Amino acid sequence: MRIWWGLCAFYLASFAVLGVFIQFFPVWLHRVRGLTELEVAWVLSGLTAARTVAGPLWAQHIDHSRRPRRGLIVLSLLSLATFLLFGVSSSTIALAGCAVLFGCCYPAIHAIQDALAMASAQRVGFAYGRVRLTGSLSFLVAVIAVGFWLVESPATTVFDLLVVGLALMCGASLLLPRTRSAQRPAEAASGAPIGQLLRPGPFLLLLVVSALIQGSHAVYYNLSTIHWRDHGIAESTAGLLWAEGVLAEIILFFVARHSIERLRPTTMLMLGGALGAVRWVVLGMTTSVPLLFLTNWLHAFSFGCTYLGALRALERRVPAWQRSTAQGLVGAASSGIGLIVGALLGGAIYDSWEAGAFFAMAGLAALGVVLAFFLRRRGSSIAQVHSSAPRQPE
Repeated sequence: MRIWWGLCAFYLASFAVLGVFIQFFPVWLHRVRGLTELEVAWVLSGLTAARTVAGPLWAQHIDHSRRPRRGLIVLSLLSLATFLLFGVSSSTIALAGCAVLFGCCYPAIHAIQDALAMASAQRVGFAYGRVRLTGSLSFLVAVIAVGFWLVESPATTVFDLLVVGLALMCGASLLLPRTRSAQRPAEAASGAPIGQLLRPGPFLLLLVVSALIQGSHAVYYNLSTIHWRDHGIAESTAGLLWAEGVLAEIILFFVARHSIERLRPTTMLMLGGALGAVRWVVLGMTTSVPLLFLTNWLHAFSFGCTYLGALRALERRVPAWQRSTAQGLVGAASSGIGLIVGALLGGAIYDSWEAGAFFAMAGLAALGVVLAFFLRRRGSSIAQVHSSAPRQPE
């Protein structure tokens, strides 16, 4: 129970920071620092680019050091230190530099804590999904609570709230289990895990599948509120739609051990992509609020099922001593490259054909389903290097 509660405490803190940062830090940049919408986008794109490169490198370091707890403590402290630089920066260039530094530290935390949580769950015997849902629940509560807070409080308090959240995350990191990562076997191929995993083969195909399906969320994340507002839907209603999606994700993680996680990883990926395509088609066809509320429950599958499917594929197919690196690469592919490509494609289409951007995202998700089918057909192994783990059906 001490291990379980330690992981939960860190998930609660790290995802509260994530929720406030995603939803309200752009507001702080715009209202407090005076950046235009385009300048805000440039600043945050620097963070995305940094996380895409730094995340896998940090994860690889953790696999080499075999000390995920120490790595998460260091990353938490660096995240707090780099974020404080935003408070003394005002120009767009300086803020972009701060974003790059922060992007090199904070985003890497999520893949490493997932690897630690999954290893601990497997070793001790609790459900990983139950730990992960505490993060989603924290995200939801933080977004709602800070949203109400900002009704009566100035936008300047967003910075203060994030500093407090990051400080709490630093404290929570001390509660993490001292589990050491699996040791690299002597007979394993030499070389860096990133280079080994990125050789052409099933793992690379898994990265593409994850990037396509998760990247198809880009228009929803970036433009859905604008699209709904332009069609007469109040921002408060849009906020409820977002909250509903996170709630659906929480429910899936809660029941996953006895339902969705019993499926093959590639089945989970195909299910997530297929229902994601359905979701984007509906969002492109209608702005009816009842239909939107009905459809947004599919977030449990388009995001949650795809996310769990990718993690389960790694758990079954990638050697334990490479797991952090592999999850860092999946995070870079899905939350970095995938979202960048989806955002650029969706933004270009939205300018000339608004709702057509959602249809384009449906195409990305459908392509992910097709490639997930080929991933199933590729054979028994996603890992590119020696593994002593028994092979299981994909």
